[in-house]
Amino acid sequence: MAELERTKTITLIAPLEGAEKNVTYESLQLKAPALIQVEQFYERQATKTSLSAMRLLICLVTGVPEGQLQKMDYCDFKKCEEYLLGFLTWKP
Repeated sequence: MAELERTKTITLIAPLEGAEKNVTYESLQLKAPALIQVEQFYERQATKTSLSAMRLLICLVTGVPEGQLQKMDYCDFKKCEEYLLGFLTWKP
Protein backbone atom coordinates (compact mmCIF):
# COMPACT_ATOMS: atom_id res chain seq x y z
CA MET A 1 0.00 0.00 0.00
CA ALA A 2 1.28 3.46 -0.85
CA GLU A 3 2.46 5.78 1.87
CA LEU A 4 0.37 8.83 2.66
CA GLU A 5 1.58 12.39 2.22
CA ARG A 6 2.63 13.50 5.72
CA THR A 7 1.91 17.18 5.04
CA LYS A 8 -0.12 19.12 2.52
CA THR A 9 -0.72 22.81 1.88
CA ILE A 10 -4.21 23.83 0.82
CA THR A 11 -4.33 27.27 -0.82
CA LEU A 12 -7.67 28.74 0.16
CA ILE A 13 -10.12 30.02 -2.46
CA ALA A 14 -11.35 32.55 0.07
CA PRO A 15 -8.81 33.60 2.72
CA LEU A 16 -9.96 33.43 6.33
CA GLU A 17 -9.72 36.44 8.58
CA GLY A 18 -8.28 35.65 11.98
CA ALA A 19 -9.91 36.68 15.25
CA GLU A 20 -7.23 39.34 15.46
CA LYS A 21 -7.50 41.86 12.64
CA ASN A 22 -3.89 41.46 11.51
CA VAL A 23 -4.13 37.68 10.94
CA THR A 24 -5.26 36.30 7.57
CA TYR A 25 -5.04 32.65 6.57
CA GLU A 26 -4.44 32.34 2.83
CA SER A 27 -3.51 28.68 3.08
CA LEU A 28 -3.77 25.84 5.57
CA GLN A 29 -0.82 23.63 6.45
CA LEU A 30 -2.31 20.19 7.05
CA LYS A 31 -0.33 17.37 8.61
CA ALA A 32 -0.86 13.78 9.61
CA PRO A 33 -3.08 13.68 12.70
CA ALA A 34 -1.84 12.29 16.01
CA LEU A 35 -3.76 9.49 17.68
CA ILE A 36 -5.28 11.85 20.29
CA GLN A 37 -6.52 14.12 17.50
CA VAL A 38 -8.21 11.21 15.75
CA GLU A 39 -9.76 10.17 19.07
CA GLN A 40 -11.14 13.69 19.54
CA PHE A 41 -12.53 13.55 15.98
CA TYR A 42 -14.44 10.33 16.71
CA GLU A 43 -15.70 11.65 20.06
CA ARG A 44 -17.07 14.78 18.38
CA GLN A 45 -18.59 12.73 15.56
CA ALA A 46 -20.43 10.56 18.11
CA THR A 47 -21.95 13.56 19.90
CA LYS A 48 -22.43 16.11 17.10
CA THR A 49 -22.12 15.89 13.30
CA SER A 50 -19.54 14.62 10.87
CA LEU A 51 -19.01 18.17 9.57
CA SER A 52 -18.36 19.46 13.07
CA ALA A 53 -15.97 16.59 13.75
CA MET A 54 -13.99 17.23 10.56
CA ARG A 55 -13.83 20.96 11.33
CA LEU A 56 -12.39 20.07 14.75
CA LEU A 57 -9.80 17.77 13.15
CA ILE A 58 -8.77 20.51 10.71
CA CYS A 59 -8.44 22.87 13.67
CA LEU A 60 -6.31 20.38 15.59
CA VAL A 61 -3.87 19.66 12.76
CA THR A 62 -3.54 23.26 11.50
CA GLY A 63 -3.75 25.28 14.70
CA VAL A 64 -6.36 27.60 13.14
CA PRO A 65 -9.11 28.34 15.69
CA GLU A 66 -12.27 26.34 15.06
CA GLY A 67 -14.40 29.50 15.07
CA GLN A 68 -12.44 30.84 12.10
CA LEU A 69 -12.86 27.58 10.21
CA GLN A 70 -16.66 27.95 10.42
CA LYS A 71 -16.29 30.70 7.81
CA MET A 72 -14.30 28.47 5.44
CA ASP A 73 -15.41 28.11 1.82
CA TYR A 74 -17.03 24.69 1.42
CA CYS A 75 -14.76 23.70 -1.49
CA ASP A 76 -11.71 24.45 0.69
CA PHE A 77 -13.27 22.36 3.47
CA LYS A 78 -13.76 19.42 1.08
CA LYS A 79 -10.09 19.56 0.00
CA CYS A 80 -9.01 19.38 3.64
CA GLU A 81 -11.50 16.62 4.33
CA GLU A 82 -10.26 14.54 1.39
CA TYR A 83 -6.68 14.74 2.66
CA LEU A 84 -7.56 13.88 6.27
CA LEU A 85 -9.93 11.05 5.32
CA GLY A 86 -6.92 9.38 3.74
CA PHE A 87 -5.56 8.87 7.26
CA LEU A 88 -8.89 7.87 8.77
CA THR A 89 -9.51 5.19 6.15
CA TRP A 90 -5.93 4.05 5.52
CA LYS A 91 -5.15 0.35 5.90
CA PRO A 92 -1.47 -0.59 5.94
